[in-house]
Amino acid sequence: MGEKAREESEDAVPPGLDLMALIPQHFERFFAFFGPGHNEGVLPARIKELARLKVAELNDCDT
Repeated sequence: MGEKAREESEDAVPPGLDLMALIPQHFERFFAFFGPGHNEGVLPARIKELARLKVAELNDCDT
């Protein structure tokens, strides 16, 4: 399989799994809740995400 075809197949979302299209109201509420904590505050979002990943690793969680 060529590189371009591989990228396209990995990025494709099967129609039944496009949850944002199926339940948009859920994602509106989720992003309204999650957005400020992720994008605002003293620490940059990148540092917050690195901290989340480290906590997940310490707790043997798959991310």
